[in-house]
Amino acid sequence: MRTLAVCRRELAATFESPIAYVTIALFVITLDGLFFFLGYPIGNLPLPSLWLGEQASLVVLFTWLPLLLALLVPALTMGAWAEERSRGTEELLLTYPVRTGEVVIGKFLAAWTLVALLITLAVVPVAISVAGLGALDWATVWVGLGGAYMLAAGYVAIALLLSACTSEQLVAFLVGAIVLGLLWLLRMLVGVLPASLASAVDYACPSSHFLGSAARGVFDLRDVVYFGSLVGFGLYLNTVVVERRRWR
Repeated sequence: MRTLAVCRRELAATFESPIAYVTIALFVITLDGLFFFLGYPIGNLPLPSLWLGEQASLVVLFTWLPLLLALLVPALTMGAWAEERSRGTEELLLTYPVRTGEVVIGKFLAAWTLVALLITLAVVPVAISVAGLGALDWATVWVGLGGAYMLAAGYVAIALLLSACTSEQLVAFLVGAIVLGLLWLLRMLVGVLPASLASAVDYACPSSHFLGSAARGVFDLRDVVYFGSLVGFGLYLNTVVVERRRWR
């Protein structure tokens, strides 16, 4: 119950900020615009936009998600801990009869819920529009959405950990965007790395576990284990960082 109380507190605080609404609008408009008009021109296998490709598929939409989420998630989570520290409210929060782990999980659930909502708002209306133009495989859409939620969970766990390490929101955003952006970029470099190193790097990248399976409608239990481990590790380190400050 205390975890849910923290979650509600974080969601309420998020929607009080106009920055959240601007971020939401930019994300939805950008992702859908790229899908309909630009396609995915990055990498060795560029993908055409919906109008040029003339295929009832959301592969392009899902392929853009790892990069756009690398910018969206830090923007939404940068104040989760950094703002608490800069305002001095973190100490007050931690004096409540609540465990540090419960606060960490509450903040994670709030951010993850918000990002999942944004992904749904960006994907489902487009899927309905595409289904009206052709025979869209809805099973692929639902699997892709599930994978996108897992990818978002991993990103949120990483971004919250980085936010807990600083008291400046801008620093939290920049570091979070750089780290998540580098994880996305590493996958682009796999092709030029030695085979032994390439497989390890590819496995370590969150986007690889999304683009290689769920984004194409393939459910892989190994990806669930990977993202679950990533979230668990991120939340554990987040708890350790905050707990150390609690007992100083």
